[in-house]
Amino acid sequence: MLRTRVVVPAVALYNAWQAEGLPALHNALLTRVEFDEDRLAEGDVGGLAELARSGWAELERAGLARGGRVHPDLGRSLRLVAEAGAEYYAFFDQGDEDTRSALVVVSGDDALRVVLLPDRHFALEPIRPEDAVRSLVAALPEMPPGRGGVISLPAESLRDNGPQRAGSEHGEQSFLQANYRTGGHVVEAGLVRKLLAEQRLGGGQLFAARRDRFGRKHRCAAPLTFFDTTTGRYLSTPSTGRDGTAWITVQPGGPTALTARLRLLSDAAAPPG
Repeated sequence: MLRTRVVVPAVALYNAWQAEGLPALHNALLTRVEFDEDRLAEGDVGGLAELARSGWAELERAGLARGGRVHPDLGRSLRLVAEAGAEYYAFFDQGDEDTRSALVVVSGDDALRVVLLPDRHFALEPIRPEDAVRSLVAALPEMPPGRGGVISLPAESLRDNGPQRAGSEHGEQSFLQANYRTGGHVVEAGLVRKLLAEQRLGGGQLFAARRDRFGRKHRCAAPLTFFDTTTGRYLSTPSTGRDGTAWITVQPGGPTALTARLRLLSDAAAPPG
């Protein structure tokens, strides 16, 4: 395992991954690699070869490869990513930046965090297994938690109720129909709509997955969603009521709330048995 934080270009990480004979890359490790598309369109693959050579050169400069072989510490770290017993990952954006990602993997006493930086380099860093969830949350762009408290309401309450006709009789009927559809959660629906109407500064989704004893991966049924506005960060969590009704909980998205919700998401992704 890596003993300290290292930063490598995306193409260097991809070279090492391929050299280790690992399966398909994790989705959180996928990003755009710059190369001359015009040359490739004309059938000239020399640019790809140059890209591969530059990737190996970067690995060797960082002491992570030698003589066409990946350093064992990096190799074991990449294998941990490919075979982790538990994983937590996120996709997020802020402002005009491209979408970025972060991935935390854990198996036994080993844990690693991989973060895609704005310059399309990956930062790989060993962490303590007990810090896995907190490490993923810490990789998100900094933003203060939003205002207010916890709002829970049926998802149906946020659906568009359509245009209302003018007139006292029709207005009263429309209100009663809307109140029926929202199950009496008119105030809560209004508060959430107000938050959703605020200027959006960024946002993202967090996922959790675990492997069963056969190596099969079980991912959470639905991700956690957060959105950043001018008043702070908010967390949106789906759930299902006892009667099967879909519910949504919206709350200020501080680090403590995100960490607690992500732990619950991980527990829900645990394989049966």
